[in-house]
Amino acid sequence: MCRLFEENRDLLNLFEKFQTLKTKESQMESMELAEHASLVMTSLDEAINSLDNVDYFIEYLHSIGKLHHKVPGFQKEFFWKIESPFLEAVKETLEERYTENMENIYKIIIKFILQTLVDGYENSSAGNKEALTSRAVEVNVNDVPNES
Repeated sequence: MCRLFEENRDLLNLFEKFQTLKTKESQMESMELAEHASLVMTSLDEAINSLDNVDYFIEYLHSIGKLHHKVPGFQKEFFWKIESPFLEAVKETLEERYTENMENIYKIIIKFILQTLVDGYENSSAGNKEALTSRAVEVNVNDVPNES
């Protein structure tokens, strides 16, 4: 997941404690960055594991989206920068078990997760608590490109 920050230096600069990490080596050696990357992955894992409880799933991700309002300069579009590194991490983790079907499933899941984060971020700026807990997120299967 450190690849997210390697490929998106602007994200590192959002966090004061990461602004000094100018080289790939310093990023790889930073325990704080590793902990943040682990927190991101743990949050994604929690979201995926809670898909069977949609109310909790939405509430959980909305709360994370809302938290990002406290990061100066953060923009909702930044959530989408995790899509590619996440999918690459899944592919590396699953190795030979990673099939086209698994790829499509994870593409749908990550889009659902990221859109829910964005919704939480947007709703927190609007201050609309009711929308925060009741807004449904749509991910159209046709939005996932078929790379065959």
